[in-house]
Amino acid sequence: MSSGGGPEESERGHRGRNTELRRSISDMNLSLRRRQGNHVSNDPRGSGNRPNNNGGVQDRKNIVSMINPQPGEIRASKAEAKVGWTNQPAEDEKDYSSCDLEVMSQSLILPPTDRPYFLLLQGYDQSKDFVLYIMAGHTHVFGRKPTMREREKDRERERKGKRPLKVDTFLSAPDLLARHLLVRRDSAVPETPTGQALMRPFRGGAVTHNGVALYRETVLKPGDVIGLGNHFLFLYRDPRVTPAPPLALTLPWQADASTTCCPSGLVDRQEALRQYLGSTEAVLKFHPRHADALLQEIISKNSSPDSGGGPLAPAYLLSIMIDHASKHLDPALTPQILLKSANLIKEIVWDNIKEFGDKHPTQNSTEQEGEISAPNVQKLSSDLRPLMFWMSNATELLNFFQVKVETMEKEWEFEAPGDPVLTADMDTCSEALAQLDDVIMHTFQQCVYHLTKTLYSLLPALLDTNPFSSEDKEKEKDGAGGAEGEEKRGEEGEVDDVSALPPKVAGLVEVYRCSLMLSREACLSPPLTSQTFGYLFFFTNTSLLNTLLERDGLFSWSRAVQIRTNLDLVLDWLQGAGLGDIASEFMKKLSITVNFLCIPKTRLIQSSWTSLQEDHALLSPAQLHHLLTHYKLGPTRAPPGSWAPPPGTELSGDIFESFLDHPPLILPNETPRLDLSQPIPSPELQKEVSRLRTFLWGLDQDELPANQRTRL
Repeated sequence: MSSGGGPEESERGHRGRNTELRRSISDMNLSLRRRQGNHVSNDPRGSGNRPNNNGGVQDRKNIVSMINPQPGEIRASKAEAKVGWTNQPAEDEKDYSSCDLEVMSQSLILPPTDRPYFLLLQGYDQSKDFVLYIMAGHTHVFGRKPTMREREKDRERERKGKRPLKVDTFLSAPDLLARHLLVRRDSAVPETPTGQALMRPFRGGAVTHNGVALYRETVLKPGDVIGLGNHFLFLYRDPRVTPAPPLALTLPWQADASTTCCPSGLVDRQEALRQYLGSTEAVLKFHPRHADALLQEIISKNSSPDSGGGPLAPAYLLSIMIDHASKHLDPALTPQILLKSANLIKEIVWDNIKEFGDKHPTQNSTEQEGEISAPNVQKLSSDLRPLMFWMSNATELLNFFQVKVETMEKEWEFEAPGDPVLTADMDTCSEALAQLDDVIMHTFQQCVYHLTKTLYSLLPALLDTNPFSSEDKEKEKDGAGGAEGEEKRGEEGEVDDVSALPPKVAGLVEVYRCSLMLSREACLSPPLTSQTFGYLFFFTNTSLLNTLLERDGLFSWSRAVQIRTNLDLVLDWLQGAGLGDIASEFMKKLSITVNFLCIPKTRLIQSSWTSLQEDHALLSPAQLHHLLTHYKLGPTRAPPGSWAPPPGTELSGDIFESFLDHPPLILPNETPRLDLSQPIPSPELQKEVSRLRTFLWGLDQDELPANQRTRL
């Protein structure tokens, strides 16, 4: 019998435990001898004269029956073997008990009543294995004796302040790791109910739980059978749990005879297969050897927004694949799947970017400024769909990957610090995350670059269009639209309708509208949608403000009112589309500059530099001075002296805004929107998941002999 250390035995070595064991065995020997003497003294005729004596002889028979060795396992003297395991005369039994009483006393083992224990069902070396291994503490580590090199590594880790877990039970099988299995109970896992423990294999340790391979931490209940390596089997018991639960594994003679009948068993398998193939549960089971084929199937059949699975099909399908691997397969497989899927996505996205670049070269554009029409904006939007599609999917996968990597790190908290295998796995995960980062950044850059390139040609219309002179013409145009116009507005919705705007202003707003439709169609995450439009509005603000400051002919009240009206039309539309807050934030300086120019001339003349600077704090001194210096007061009127800046005011700064001050792209780090605990969210995804399940089932069937295959 062996007991494992916890806090109360951490300072007792194996020598102390062996001494205690020998002491308890000696006490048992003395007790047996006394009991034997009592039986003899109670019979005045002596046991040798009574062949039918049922006292001490029967007790010794009971002791012998507990040992019950197999033939060939008896390593004893001739006299002991003679007595061994047959009905012998009482005299021989007396000889046996006197010669081998200590051996028999070791078989008188009572399990503890106040703490869990592991009952050995199968071992490796009978001379070294105990029958019981008691879980004395709240944690228990099984392993083998470490090699010299492993001891040196442990000492090195301790010197660095990273003390590895102490092994409580050393087993003799060579296929075990130095630290193979960790079991925790009670205070070590306060979130679990009394009588329930948790066990987890150390990385690379072969462990089974009730006959099923175990790779991660799971609940350990009394009656469960634990397998370590190829040799050891233990039954876990906790005497504090009453009544004792049944064994987790069904014994052969307890099996239901009806389940062994071939025809009904075949029918049951077919029905279970049909239920799984059509299940709405977010589960995709696969064998590790089919991981690469499944990855290729998911990516190749869901690589474009028109594949039919929905806007987030690749992210969803890869997520349920990785979720299964992370919960049920070898932990070494998950980092590999993460990296392979990221590489496949990056390869497809790079091809899409190249194809898009061939259609829309960044240099030597044949289109002149002001010639971009609505159909051209629509074509650009259509060509950007694959990039927006993958930006959205890569974002969801990045969020999902980050959660999985964090979970993996928590699972490794009990592993040896600095383990090279775990370090390599973490490097693989980091590379996968970096690949997805690249995908998001490049698709984002491509989208905003080409959208801002289109905006650049349309923005001057906001400064040059007179919204008042074209009002009647726009009304006539709206009336002529008739039923066709009404139908279009009904389809797009009032928020997305740009027909009420002046034509040139509507052309500008059309870029925002198409961008919004792109993000909605791709189900782009809200944070990334905000950043996309934040960049577009930053570009709008910077470009218009620089153009305005450059053209001092616009520095008059009449022109400023026209610009303000056009700007309000755009901002009102953006507000209705749900983008008002972002637009107001990034276009604030443009609005303040236009508001400054909209101040009535008589009021402006009476204002001082100090008051104007306080009211328009976002304008730099150089910008404010430039506006006041070039303001159109009249052909012969000079600026008033109150506009002069105080002495020492820094006026040498650049009046133009820099395009390099754009907001940085902040990669997402949020809770994944794909909730795999819920049923499959759409019929399109359900159809694709069922197709993949059938695909995997076909791979399994191809590997079986014809007479073992299951038909649907």
